[in-house]
Amino acid sequence: MKKTGFILLVFSISLSGCFTNKTIHPEKNKMIDELIQANVNSLKPFSGSVLVAKEGQIVYRGAFGNSNLEKGTKNKIDSKYFIGSLTKKFTTVAILQLVEKGQLNLDDTLDKWLPEVKDSDKITIHHLLSHQSGLRRDSYQDYDKNASPLERVLSVKNDTLNFTPGTKSEYSNVGFYALTHIIEQESGMSYDAYFKKYIFHPIKLSNTGVRQYKGQNIQDLSIGIQRAPDKFGVDDFAHAAYFDSYSLGGGGSLYSTVDDLYKFHVAVEEGVLLSKSSIDLMKKRWTLTEEPRPFNTYGWEVWDYSKSESDPMLIYGFSGRIFGYKAMHRYYKKDHIVVIVLTNSEYSERSLLGHSIRNILLHRDYKLPEAAPKKIPLSPSMNKHVGVYDFPSEKTTVEIKIINEKMTLTSHGDRPMYIYPADENTFYSNLIPLKITFEKTDKDKTQKLEFNHSNEFVKTIERIK
Repeated sequence: MKKTGFILLVFSISLSGCFTNKTIHPEKNKMIDELIQANVNSLKPFSGSVLVAKEGQIVYRGAFGNSNLEKGTKNKIDSKYFIGSLTKKFTTVAILQLVEKGQLNLDDTLDKWLPEVKDSDKITIHHLLSHQSGLRRDSYQDYDKNASPLERVLSVKNDTLNFTPGTKSEYSNVGFYALTHIIEQESGMSYDAYFKKYIFHPIKLSNTGVRQYKGQNIQDLSIGIQRAPDKFGVDDFAHAAYFDSYSLGGGGSLYSTVDDLYKFHVAVEEGVLLSKSSIDLMKKRWTLTEEPRPFNTYGWEVWDYSKSESDPMLIYGFSGRIFGYKAMHRYYKKDHIVVIVLTNSEYSERSLLGHSIRNILLHRDYKLPEAAPKKIPLSPSMNKHVGVYDFPSEKTTVEIKIINEKMTLTSHGDRPMYIYPADENTFYSNLIPLKITFEKTDKDKTQKLEFNHSNEFVKTIERIK
């Protein structure tokens, strides 16, 4: 048997029993569950799926919140979520596979495939992978625009580079659209077909893919949640904007599950998809004249908290965010801990959640988020808060109105948003960590209100109307 085939067989066997609900540390499992439940009930309500592994064994899998707000269906362990920029890790693997096959060289310049892009002869594949190309962050098309990755790259073809390639690092989706085109040109396949044949199928990622066309039904896909106006024109929780993810190519097209992403993590770490030298190259932090940033690597983020060379502390992973979806993969290498969080809500916590989960597994202190205050019905006596308040330091006003039989706040020319009473004078927003405290008064109209953001005092402002 060839070495690659043997590795794949061993990998398949090693994963075959991974995804049970067996609990390695029951008390830790309970603490993680309590932590996430606290997030569900916080002012940043969590909605999504979580997988945690330690020393190669899954110690926690859980799902929370709604997969569909309108139908009230619940998220499941195998719910699918768009993962945004986590897609870049798959693109990186694809490029390095082509390098290993001798079809690409990291020093190849972009003009070999896209000579029409200004200064493409100065941009190498190495620069594209490590965000050192100087290309702008995004193309000129919106994320929900039906445009091919190639069209997205060509939209910037006449732009002057932001800096000389290799001298700085600035995050660039455009660079990964260019890498998508290179994969397609060198493999003779569409990028999704390449992913499927050389990444998904070998490691059995059966729940990972792209939305190919408008209206395509993806079974078990959780619908994203973000801020949008309701029929009264007031911002509230709503289903996120629709988008055909195929357009985002290797920059952000994929949907996946926590189990599939863990399979991918294991496959990378065990050298199933790439050689060890390529894996090491993928995670190398490239030294620049400025302080290295987390994404000065090939499609990954690497945070270095090492105290010394003899005491390394590296965290590997990536984060993604798009149209109501947020995703996170964290690998605390020294601790042998993996945390994967996929959410279908703009308002769900991920990074802090991952840090707290790690602390639980390492017997360290962590904090539960503060519970969201219980809402009470709006009463006629609260109408005294309605009015316009001056906010001179922000050069704006704050208007309090009743719309749809609920209290609303409008400021900075934005659409109104609902605020909900916890008591006669204290109101909270669902959409941002905002607390409004109206001054207690016996008068017919409240004269002052106080802003608090994330539990920090901001300003007291006075009524002008």
